[in-house]
Amino acid sequence: MAQASDSQSQDAEPTYGRRNFLKQSAVSFGVTVHEFVKHRDAKAPQEEKVELVRNDWLRPPGAVDESLFLERCTACGDCVDVCPHDSIEISTQDQRPIIFPDRTPCYVCDDFPCVAACETEALLPIDGGVSGANLGTAKINQRMCTAPQGCNACVSKCPMEAIRMDFSSFGILVDDVQCVGCGICEYVCGSVNDRLAIKVVPFRSL
Repeated sequence: MAQASDSQSQDAEPTYGRRNFLKQSAVSFGVTVHEFVKHRDAKAPQEEKVELVRNDWLRPPGAVDESLFLERCTACGDCVDVCPHDSIEISTQDQRPIIFPDRTPCYVCDDFPCVAACETEALLPIDGGVSGANLGTAKINQRMCTAPQGCNACVSKCPMEAIRMDFSSFGILVDDVQCVGCGICEYVCGSVNDRLAIKVVPFRSL
């Protein structure tokens, strides 16, 4: 009888060993998954905080020199509220008004409601109307430009007729005198091409 009991105990050991091994493996796998999720979720908030700082923004029409603008502008947001095209937005850096022409350019309204809304003279009335606005100047990267392939979408969209096609070189040219830097050409370029060939250099950088 003792031999039979020993035999049964020996037969049971492999089954128990396999069960124990599978149980430990499941626990180990669960711990590994838990640690992975914990580290993944811990990194997520840090990754969300990463923000690309851009310096290619424009000030609204009528903006005084940058140093004086920073003194006068109270970040009230009045110019943002009255912009009919939602072109002006608030900077995440200092809460002052800026324009990203590749997202929403300035459409140079005839009556400049943004200027009229500014009570601190950070934006001043513009002499000469629309043609007197000076947000910056459009610059063409001829290597990136697809005009030689037939694109000239920016030419017809320029409200100042400051852009033209040079058929001798099949390139786009900008008249710096007529250009007010509204950024419509930049916006159009990014809308019809997969690479941006026009960028407006802000007035403060000229």
